[in-house]
Amino acid sequence: MSKAKEFSDRAQAFEKRAAKAIDLSSREHYREMAAHYRALSVEHREAEQLQKLSQAGFEQLAKRSSTPTFQNADRPTFQRAMVVGIVLCVAFVAVSFSLRPQATDDRVLVKADRLMRTAGDPSKVR
Repeated sequence: MSKAKEFSDRAQAFEKRAAKAIDLSSREHYREMAAHYRALSVEHREAEQLQKLSQAGFEQLAKRSSTPTFQNADRPTFQRAMVVGIVLCVAFVAVSFSLRPQATDDRVLVKADRLMRTAGDPSKVR
């Protein structure tokens, strides 16, 4: 016996109890329980119908219900946009690196100047 049928039978049982109930609060409670089990029965019937669909049919239904994204809607355009973005990032890094202020290191010039001034002089003894 399927769950949907079982829930439907329980809903009918609660309806019978509601009809036989003496006080108003019990009758309302049984009717609410019957409505709850009817809703569960409908949900389980729908779930069973979805399970009966073929796997391909279920995947198509899932694809239709999901919102399309840029990645899965137009794959070639997405790939081109990613390549252009990466190229622009690399260009930005290259330009930023080349335009950064260079360190002023004149120690090399001082050393070269001293070597030129002392060229040909005898070396000092230590």
